[in-house]
Amino acid sequence: MPELPDVERFKMYVDATSLHQTVARVEVRDAAVLSGIAREALRSSLENRAFEGTSRHGKFLFLHPEFPPLLVLHFGMTGYLDYARCDREPPKHTRVVFEFAKGYRLAYVCQRKLGNVALADDRKAFIEQHRLGPDALDEQFVFDAFAERLSGRRTGIKSALMDQAVMAGVGNIYADEVLYQAGIAPQRRVPDLDEAALRKVYQAMRRVLKTAIRHKAEVSQFPRTYLLRRREADGRCPGCDNELKTARIGGRGAYFCPHCQR
Repeated sequence: MPELPDVERFKMYVDATSLHQTVARVEVRDAAVLSGIAREALRSSLENRAFEGTSRHGKFLFLHPEFPPLLVLHFGMTGYLDYARCDREPPKHTRVVFEFAKGYRLAYVCQRKLGNVALADDRKAFIEQHRLGPDALDEQFVFDAFAERLSGRRTGIKSALMDQAVMAGVGNIYADEVLYQAGIAPQRRVPDLDEAALRKVYQAMRRVLKTAIRHKAEVSQFPRTYLLRRREADGRCPGCDNELKTARIGGRGAYFCPHCQR
């Protein structure tokens, strides 16, 4: 599932391809991905306007025209964007196409239709309405704020990291990597972690997410010390070479090394 680094990559993709071009036509190929809006509302809100900038909060990408509403994209498990000339057929499973006056188009592709396309009059109000915590890489989200968000939580640390109401952006695979880099077992409960352990988790989270963004979320390019390069059946720990173990935590599959994570 696209997580914060993937959505940051999509943001950079839009910045490099799709800004400052008038949207000549919006084609909704599958209205099932529209969230809280009708086809005509999406078209009338965006046609004859241009996206002038982008922003991201957690797993949500915002495309900003010169005035509201904003276009909001969520990518579910299989979503991505494809930019090409209008005469090139969009990929299979394209759900919405934004055609630009200059002859190019941006396709929103989502095979399993678990993502969605929405409009928002106000970015802050949208974040509050969806009960999203601070973005995991927000510069104002310092360690003290992280510890405060976890205070009183009775869940396991992995579940807390994935809870978008605690903080936005971290999902299943990056939670595994963060905890591996911090040396903390995913089964550990938040109340059992002291300040030093929480600080390790926070620092690892910031480091892992920034590393993933730097490598454009291409796992094969991550450092060899990263768990994600080995996160598979029969995978072995990049540190001690023991076999990785799996567990079901918070309804999701967790990979960890019982020798390196305590």
